[in-house]
Amino acid sequence: MKAYLINLGRSPGRLAAADAALRTAGVAYERVEGVDGRALDAQALRAAANRVRFRLIYGAWPSAGTVGCALSHQAVYRRMLAKDVPLALVFEDDIAIPDPEAFRRTLAAIAQDNDPAVPTAWRLEHRPTDPPMAGEGFWPAKPGVCGACAYAVNLAGARLLARANRAPIVALADDWPRFGRLGLRALTVWPAPCRESGADSTIGKAARPRPPWRVALWRLIRALGRAIDACLIPLTGR
Repeated sequence: MKAYLINLGRSPGRLAAADAALRTAGVAYERVEGVDGRALDAQALRAAANRVRFRLIYGAWPSAGTVGCALSHQAVYRRMLAKDVPLALVFEDDIAIPDPEAFRRTLAAIAQDNDPAVPTAWRLEHRPTDPPMAGEGFWPAKPGVCGACAYAVNLAGARLLARANRAPIVALADDWPRFGRLGLRALTVWPAPCRESGADSTIGKAARPRPPWRVALWRLIRALGRAIDACLIPLTGR
C-alpha cells in the first residue's frame, strides 16, 4: 500500500522520529513537503481559504496553520490522482505506531474492506478525547471526532476530498463528519493502531481557555453557521 508522509522542511527532527516509527512498522513512504501556512503572506493566505465559509462552519477565522495543513493534505490527494494510486496511507510527522503487528493486521483488514467504487477514508489514530467504540471493526466517524495524523484513503475518496476542500479551502483537513455529509464513507478503526507522538505542534499555538459565556456563545454561533453551511452544500457541491 502506497504511503505518504507530510513534513515541513523546517522540521527535520519530526521527520527523523516519523521515519523511525514507519520503518519499524515496515512502511516505505514518499515524503510530501508540507505547506507552511506561517510562510504565506497575508494576500496568499486570504486567497488560500474561503474565510467566510470557514467562519460559518467553525465560528472562527482560519489560522495560518489550519490553511497550511489543509493544503498539505490536498497535495497528497493530487499525487494519488496523478498516478491513480488505488489505496494509500497518509501520515503527518507526529505519527506513532505502538504495536506494528496490530498495525499490519489493520492494513490487511482495510484492503479487504475497500470497495474502489465507494469513496472511503479509514481513520487510524486514537486521541485521549475520542469516545470508545462498541467493539472491534470500522465505525462511522462521530460528530466532533477529528484527526488526520494517520488514515487510509482510496482513490475515490481522494477524488472526493480533492474536490470538496480544494483551494480556497472551506474546512479543516480532518473534518471527517462533514466530509461524510458530502458522500465520503468516513470510518474510525477500533482499536486504533496509531496515535500522535505527543510532539509539540509546528503549525499553531495551543488554544487559550475561554470563559463559559464565550464558550456558550461560540457554540450557538457555530450551530447557526453549520445550519447555513448545510444549505450551501447542495448549491456549491462542497
